[in-house]
Formats: sequence, C-alpha cells, structure tokens
Amino acid sequence: MKRRTAGLLAACLAVLLTACSAKPAPDPVKSEPPPGRPVEIIVSVAASLTDAMNEIQPAFEAEHPSVKLRFNFGSSGALQQQIEQGAPADLFISASPGPMESLVEKGFVEESAVANLGTNRVVLIRGKTADETVKTWEDLRSDRAARIAVGDPAHVPAGQYGRAVLENLGLWGAVQPRLVLGEDVRQVLSFVESGEVQAGIVYSTDAAASRDVAVLAEAPEGSHEPVVYPMAVLKESQHSAEARAFADFLLSPAGAEILKKYGFGPAG
Repeated sequence: MKRRTAGLLAACLAVLLTACSAKPAPDPVKSEPPPGRPVEIIVSVAASLTDAMNEIQPAFEAEHPSVKLRFNFGSSGALQQQIEQGAPADLFISASPGPMESLVEKGFVEESAVANLGTNRVVLIRGKTADETVKTWEDLRSDRAARIAVGDPAHVPAGQYGRAVLENLGLWGAVQPRLVLGEDVRQVLSFVESGEVQAGIVYSTDAAASRDVAVLAEAPEGSHEPVVYPMAVLKESQHSAEARAFADFLLSPAGAEILKKYGFGPAG
C-alpha cells in the first residue's frame, strides 16, 4: 500500500513539473509579411486595361521589389459591387466615373483621392473573316445583323456607352431584341472573334489588341459621355502607401508611355 501511494505521488509530481516547465503559447500570427517578403496589393481594375496592366506590372515591380501586384479584372460595376460587399482591394480603376462616384458616396473612397488615369474611344467591330453583313452603324438595323454583342449596361461601362450611342443614332429599339450581353468588354470581344455574333461594340483599345476583328466605325462625336478611367486608393486599404506608389507609377512618364502604346489617351 505504501509503495502504491508513493508511486501515485511521484506521478503527480512529474505532471506538475512538466506543466511548470511548459513553454508559453506563441503569440498569434500577425498579418504583416515576414521580413524580405514583398507586400501584396490588390488592384481591382476594368477589364479593358488587362493588356496594359500585364506589361506595366513587371516594370513597376522592378522599381519596387518590396511590392507585389495582384490584379482583379472585371467590369467596373461588378468590381464596385464586390468592394461594397467587403471584397479586399487596395486600388480601384474604373472605366467610367459612375462606379467610382458610388464608392465615394458610400464612404469607400475619399473624393480628393480620385485621379483620372486615361481615356478611350467606343467603336463598332466585326470578325475579320465574317460576312460583310455589317459595315456601318446603320447596318445594325437590318435583320441580317442577327446577333450584336455589347457589354451588359447594368454593370459594364462599355455597354452603357454602347447603349448611349445606339440611342443617339435611333437604333436601340431596333437592335435590343438581338443583343448578346457580355459580362465585360473582353467577353464581347471574344463573342466577335469566335463568330458567335455579326458585330460588337467595344473600346478601340480592345479592338487593337485582337488580330481577329476589324473596326468598322467609331462612335459619332457627342453620341456618348467621354470614356475616362478614374482611379483611387481605397480608404480601408491595409497597404495604402504601396497602392499610392503604384498609382503614381501609372501617372508617371513610364506608365503613361505603356498606356499610350495600348491606345489609351492621356489623362488630361
């Protein structure tokens, strides 16, 4: 009995000694990247800027090795809604003022932080190998233009500009039943390239990026609001300094030169 009691006491003592010598729990993992790892910033950017941004990225990162860019491409209206619903973003670049104005009104962006990145133009296109069913804007009235692609005006700025052009030319009512709506301007371009539609409405920069489409006509002067690209750092950005550095690079001569290469007009 004495031996059993002594054994139990020894076991209890061992447990107590182990508990006392245990190391304290480590501090919670912090969100800051470890030393030497680049800070990643998320740029929510209009799909029409895809090609330009993909060339700008390595140029910027070479000058700022401590920063890594991650792009979220899409229609400006969809990106705006994502931000309003809590999606992470450090910098927002829209293809029209409307989505940016909404973010300003709802407190996601300071009005003073908004700057215009550049401009664009609206054009009518068809596939290069497609039948010459459509040659002008007026040809869209014909039933031979059975399918016409345009960005969804509910959230795609290119579609909103396109609708304005069609309304200005008195064509909206005639073409509406034959419209094929794209989720962003790049999907509209894809519809035309694949031959799924007889014509499409995109930006001149998108048309210039494709070897498979032909530009038929530019939107008439005054038929739509000017196409401008406002950008701003988000108020809740966790990396606002790095996001501002990228915005400054886009407005620098180096950034402006790449944007010009892809057909974008100057910010002014």
